[in-house]
Amino acid sequence: MRSLRSVDMVASSSEHLDIHAFEEVLACNIKDVIADFCLADADIIRFYADNQLHGNMDEMMTSSAELFFKGETLSYGHVAHVRTGRDDHSCVVLDMEFVHEAVTVFFQLIFGDYYIGVKISRVLLDPTFNRSEFNLSSFARMISSARLRPLPPRFQSPYCLADAARH
Repeated sequence: MRSLRSVDMVASSSEHLDIHAFEEVLACNIKDVIADFCLADADIIRFYADNQLHGNMDEMMTSSAELFFKGETLSYGHVAHVRTGRDDHSCVVLDMEFVHEAVTVFFQLIFGDYYIGVKISRVLLDPTFNRSEFNLSSFARMISSARLRPLPPRFQSPYCLADAARH
């Protein structure tokens, strides 16, 4: 994990951010990373998570992310575990970080038997960033500007901006 600069938390209970919309924007922007990561055998991913082989998991995630995102923008958070639910269905949960421009997002990638999910744990902003300007559109622009190539149209959701500014 990288050391974080001084940041402020965004989503307090007094603010009414639609976290599901933010999760959808994040998820649609990392679908290609997830697809590349899922090319690895599921048993290998589960073995790495069960045995806390964080270096191996980090290498797999880094090689998937570097194809689509700048630098170390998207990274593995060095926490992985396997959850077993009812009817012996299990899922692998990976802690992840997205750090770009003024935003840091801590989230989990959840690989279930029949689904893949994204759950945002925390969103942090640089103190220099005007918090009143942080909304779904600015978040989508930040994620879009971290990508090496524009988001493929098939991955876009209504929340993802097709013509987001890039630099």
